[in-house]
Amino acid sequence: MLFKRGRGQISGFAILGIVLVAVVILLFFLRDQIGIVLPGNLGGTSADIGEHIRDCLQDVAPEYIERIGLQGGYLSTPEDTFRLYEGTPVSMLCYDIEGQSICRNRMLTLSDMEQELSEAIDQGLNTCINFGLFQKKGYDLTIGQRDVQVEIGPSVTKVTMIQPLHVVKGDTVVDHQEFFETFDVPLGRLYDVSQDIVNAEASMGEFDQLPYMLAHKGQYIIEKKKPYPDKLYILQTKDHPYLFQFFIEGEPTST
Repeated sequence: MLFKRGRGQISGFAILGIVLVAVVILLFFLRDQIGIVLPGNLGGTSADIGEHIRDCLQDVAPEYIERIGLQGGYLSTPEDTFRLYEGTPVSMLCYDIEGQSICRNRMLTLSDMEQELSEAIDQGLNTCINFGLFQKKGYDLTIGQRDVQVEIGPSVTKVTMIQPLHVVKGDTVVDHQEFFETFDVPLGRLYDVSQDIVNAEASMGEFDQLPYMLAHKGQYIIEKKKPYPDKLYILQTKDHPYLFQFFIEGEPTST
């Protein structure tokens, strides 16, 4: 009985091995017909094109999303609109009004930031996306015009790349229209806080961060520094390391 059980086990392993070999052969045979993605087969199917684009979005977008927070809502910082802080050009969001304690609101909007991010990420994708990889693998690609759109939400920023792609290989035809990635950053929430601060500085000439933080139950960390003659605000949520910082321009004391 022990001998027979051992032979049965051996036969079972042999059958399993044959089935596994057959499945692998079948997958390799069908991968070009039905677009099965095999491990390590970069660019081998139309599905890999989407993965390639999403990887590029993941590589390119975070740098600009982080930078726009550190630079006070602007990627472009023209002369006389910023002050350097620890080597970073941090934008003025409220300009000094001579002889007054209040300042002039620069009127930064979410749509301003979304537009700057869209343009910068679009340019950055030129260094990453390479459809030639797929054309070399025998794919016939018809590539439409690309458009990058950014949507800043309270806690998530969504980056969408709209680009019609018509992919043909053999008898397989696949059409793509858009690809997107989301990034877990509280940019929208911190923008709202920044506007509360700027509005207070523009209307009253001062902002008291302690009552504000208490009123919001500690959701926000607001640090105020005073590198003469300006004020620097550094904002952060209690549960995320993302920073949004900006200057309020001050007026030098006459001597």
